[in-house]
Formats: sequence, structure tokens, C-alpha cells
Amino acid sequence: MAKSKNNTLGFTGRIRGVGVTFYRRGGKTYARISTRTVPNRQSVKQFINREKMRHSIALWHCFYSSDKPLMETSGSLTAYNAFLRANWALPTVYLTKQQARQGAALLMPGMVVSEGRLPRVEYGFAPLPGGGRVVLTDWLTGFDADEVRELPIVCNDDLANLLCTNHRNPRLLPDDSVRFYRLEQVAGEGWPEVRIRCCEVQLNQDTRPNAALRDWQFFSVGGRLAIGGADDENTGWAVVVYSDKEQSASTQKVVTTCQLYNLYTSDKALADAAESYGNVEWPGTLIPDALSRKTD
Repeated sequence: MAKSKNNTLGFTGRIRGVGVTFYRRGGKTYARISTRTVPNRQSVKQFINREKMRHSIALWHCFYSSDKPLMETSGSLTAYNAFLRANWALPTVYLTKQQARQGAALLMPGMVVSEGRLPRVEYGFAPLPGGGRVVLTDWLTGFDADEVRELPIVCNDDLANLLCTNHRNPRLLPDDSVRFYRLEQVAGEGWPEVRIRCCEVQLNQDTRPNAALRDWQFFSVGGRLAIGGADDENTGWAVVVYSDKEQSASTQKVVTTCQLYNLYTSDKALADAAESYGNVEWPGTLIPDALSRKTD
């Protein structure tokens, strides 16, 4: 350890890549040189937990800044941290170091997109009589249960009148906001990507066209509100209610039939991902067959 008198700038910090750390103690600046030669290793358990965290972070970044998940938080917990916590139970997917750097993400059934105290919206896939499918919610529209009708919703007032007239859906209150999420799994350029579109509508009497409603299709199916254009197996959907007054949201999860993520949960995917990082310590009895074949 080298000492230097405090007669120059009181610099503290670390010079990356050199292994020198400067710190202050007793009015003096010290320079400590690292002699560590052991490589930065990680256990299999550490690697799996880090893969889970990396993927949750990648999913968060798939949302545009204005459409980030609505999470009710308390204390110092941020919406970002609440999102990571809420999605910790998702299956772990294994992505290589390069894929992770490219922001690779996989569409996951059950992914949490909002969390709060408001009543939950129920929804799921349902077939149309003439073919195709919709995402059918539990919100009543006032139309006959045996009728399928396309709904021309172009402004906030259209949706508010449809859902809130005559207390048709008492859980919805004036000035609540509704978000419709569409998540698309795409192959990307060598890595999987998730592209997310959000349509937000406030339940008020604004009759001006809402640009967010453009390219969205709605139906009344069985007397309930449905989202059209849900035929693609590689898409996911979610519907969220948010109250600005209560500063809370409904707790909602993605529904999807996309199964691509399963390819990234296998022992082979784990072995490929671990090999790409090059510092995972495998106990002999835990080496996956896929990895042991590579090292024969």
C-alpha cells in the first residue's frame, strides 16, 4: 500500500482496468493496488438468478417510456423495482451474453403489466362465429348476448358511453383510464424481441378523435367488450384500469398462446448461455449433457 500526503487534489475512486483504488483516511489519500488474480467466477445458482433478472430488465425496456407498467408502490420502491419483483415468478429463460447485450426478450404468459388495488379485469381468448379470435373482457356493452357487432370507437366519449352508461360496469368510474396492451414476439436480427403497443383511453366526454385508438378494433361479443385482431399466435394482450384520483391500478397479466420462450428454458439453452459468459462454475454432477458434449 502506498501513502501520499494530502497536499494535492483529494481524489477518491477507482481506475477501472488498472486495479488501483484511491481513498481518504485520516486526512490522507491512499492508493491501493489490487493483487487479485482469481477470475470473476459465478456459481450456477448465481448465474440462473442473474439470467432471470436480466430478462425482467429487458422486458421493462420493451415498453415505451410513456407506456411503462402502472405499479402502485409505497416507500422508496420504484415502479421499475416493483415490476421486477412482480415478475420474479416467471420461468427463467437463458439468453447468451450477446443476445442479452442486444436487449433480447421473450413474450411470457402470465407476465405482470400492472399492480394495484383496483378491481381486476377478466379477459381471455374467444373465437368469433365466422372464424378468427378476439380477446374477450368481462365488461358489458349493453348489446344482446347473441349478437356480434363491430364497435366504431374513435374517441374517449365513445368508450365511456359504451361502458359507463346506466352504471353498466359499476367498477369503472368517470375519468378512469383504460390501457389496452398488445405485445408481439418477433425473431429480430438473430435474437428474439418483444414489441409493445399501448392504447390509452380516459373515460371522459372528450369527443375529439383519440390517435391512440387508430388501428385498434373492438367488438361486442356475447354482450361483452372484445378486442379484435387477436389471431396471431405470437401476440399477447392485457387490459389495465388506472385511477389518477386513487393513484392505483388493477393488477393484470398478459394472456398469450406464444410458446417461443420454451426454447430458452432447456438444459441446452442454459449450457449455451453459460458458455457464452465463460465464468460459470459447474459442479461435476450438475454439468448439463449439452455442455458436457461441447467440452468432450
